[in-house]
Amino acid sequence: MDESTARPERSPTAVAAEALRTGLLPPEARRRPDEIPREDETIRVGDPDDDTLANEYVGDETPGGTASTPDQSNVDDIGRAYGLQEEDTGALRSAEEVLARRDRRRSELRPPGKPSA
Repeated sequence: MDESTARPERSPTAVAAEALRTGLLPPEARRRPDEIPREDETIRVGDPDDDTLANEYVGDETPGGTASTPDQSNVDDIGRAYGLQEEDTGALRSAEEVLARRDRRRSELRPPGKPSA
């Protein structure tokens, strides 16, 4: 889009009036700018109220933090955020078991002189 066809910024009053009329915020008003580009959603793990930078620096409200929020029950997304993906088949295994299985055949983790299994 060039400047002549670009949509002008809407005033907060116009956005509020449309929200009152329709019962919904316009899509462009819902999106807040990324504090950490391409990482905000991962760090917030679906909680729109979390402060991304505070989570990055302190981590209180991240999953596993001291004050995680009650709506962080989307376990699959949280697992992906931490680099663990588990299929819905079979028994539930802890992260320690998953990582131990992954690392079992890694030669750089074996003591020197020990043959591979």
